[in-house]
Amino acid sequence: MDRLTHGWEPELPDSDTLLRRFVLASAHRSVELAVRVGGRGEVRPTVSLADPDSPFTFDNIAVLLQPPAYIDLDATLQELLAFYPPERHVVLLSAWPTPDLAGYGFSLMGHPPLMYRAPGGQAPPLPDGLEIRLVEDGAALDEFVTTLIAAYPMPGADRTVLRDPALLEAAVRLFVGYLEGRPVGTSGARLGHGLVDVEWVSTRAEVRGRGIGAALTWAATLVEPDLPSALIASDDGQPVYERMGYLRLLRLTAWHRPPAS
Repeated sequence: MDRLTHGWEPELPDSDTLLRRFVLASAHRSVELAVRVGGRGEVRPTVSLADPDSPFTFDNIAVLLQPPAYIDLDATLQELLAFYPPERHVVLLSAWPTPDLAGYGFSLMGHPPLMYRAPGGQAPPLPDGLEIRLVEDGAALDEFVTTLIAAYPMPGADRTVLRDPALLEAAVRLFVGYLEGRPVGTSGARLGHGLVDVEWVSTRAEVRGRGIGAALTWAATLVEPDLPSALIASDDGQPVYERMGYLRLLRLTAWHRPPAS
């Protein structure tokens, strides 16, 4: 009897499952962005490692590429710890539950929902007064980051590598939403492996509840309307995305390794 694939062999096609597309897209786009802004990045058989030399936690992403039960997880984590300098924040993203990683210096961040949407569809009309523009130059990119940070202020975010204009040469599309001329929200999409990976959705607190976040999500979702899309949601955001046709797939596992004291 032929051996059945477990679905995560490195030689398997990207298209084997929707989850495989998402995992590979997250891994390769994180590495691409890190390298484009002058950092380091590698895709290894069991994990991808992206180090753009950023003080912002969510810029430095490692992604498991195979289920923990199918690999030598200890060896993989030792590779990860050897790759990143001890002073760096590191986020480890897994599409599967993992053992407790506290012994490796990680703390559990949570289990964010992953959602998927089939290709096609049409965005509804924009909310009154809203204009959405594609980011095409450094000035617009700076406005994108400033708006994103104003919506979700976090430590170190003002020095994120997303400000680097080299980002615009990567396989990404970024949008800023303007309400009566004032930037009030953002969204973006990372493209690759037959998937639109929707990211960076934000709305400033004073204009939430007007459909601006949904409109910006539509802009990112439909950058390649013939491709499926996926996004990592919050628990509160899931109903909004469901109304757009997104389906709840599963919950990811996210760990954080803080800098050494």
